[in-house]
Amino acid sequence: MNLNSSDFISKIKLRDHDAVTILITKYNEVLIKGALKQGLAFDQADEVVQETWSTFFQKVENFEGRSHIRTYLFGILYNKIKELWRSNKKYTQDDDATLEKSFNEFGHYLVSPLNPQLFLESSEFMNILQQELDNLPINQKMAFNLKEIEQFSTDEICKILDISVTNLGVLLYRAKANLRKRIENRYI
Repeated sequence: MNLNSSDFISKIKLRDHDAVTILITKYNEVLIKGALKQGLAFDQADEVVQETWSTFFQKVENFEGRSHIRTYLFGILYNKIKELWRSNKKYTQDDDATLEKSFNEFGHYLVSPLNPQLFLESSEFMNILQQELDNLPINQKMAFNLKEIEQFSTDEICKILDISVTNLGVLLYRAKANLRKRIENRYI
């Protein structure tokens, strides 16, 4: 069944039991995994997903089908995660000053990055990477996870996070630069 067809969307808007069951069955676990990848505990992820479904069904009449229904759901999910982080005061601002100190006026590194092969040879690299991902500002973390781990398309990510392509590029650049710097600092 095409979950993005106008017929299916109409059934969802009418709260057709079978259509709602199909939709929730298809995406509930995917949404929970997405929330868990943002560093939430399982109970937090479950709560955020429940809020996502609640918001989805409150606003489904506004869904016009211009994006995939999965993109719409993930957009709601990531907004709910941002709300949770802000309410828990875990939301942090970008550390631009530190990042800018790494580059000269031409945008080149002042000190060349370490060889990535050094990291891959470390047995604890994945643990360190996950820890440093968890420490990124939430928007950078979300952009990085959606692009590099979930492998969403640029258009889908921009719709989910409600940002421009340029802003996504900046978030990904900052996330990668921050990850590189933080990982290097652990090895130096």
